[in-house]
Amino acid sequence: QTLVTSNAEYGAVLKSMKIMRTLITNATTKGQQGDDETSSKFRRVRLSNPKIREAITDMNGALELMMCVGFVLSENEDDGETYLVYSPGDTGPDWLKNGLARMEAYEKA
Repeated sequence: QTLVTSNAEYGAVLKSMKIMRTLITNATTKGQQGDDETSSKFRRVRLSNPKIREAITDMNGALELMMCVGFVLSENEDDGETYLVYSPGDTGPDWLKNGLARMEAYEKA
C-alpha cells in the first residue's frame, strides 16, 4: 500500500493519522456509551489544543477527513473555543471500519 500526501513531513502525517484514528474510534465507541456527561468528552475535540492543532488543524486534509466521518465544527459560546463535535447516537458511516483499518495499516507500513 502506498500513502500519497501533499504534506512534506511523512512522520508528521503518520502521527496525525494515529491521533485522528484514536479520536474517531473514541467518538464512535466510548462517545456513544453511558450518560451524556461521561460520553460527551469523547465526542468533542478542542482545536486550539497544541497537539490537536499540529495533528489536525495545521495538517493538510486532516480537518476535512474528520468532517467526512461525521465531526462538525462548533464554536462554544461559553469559552469562545472552536471544537470538532461528534453527534451522540452516531457510530459513523458504513465504510468507517474499513477506513480506520487502512489508516492503521499505513501507520504500521
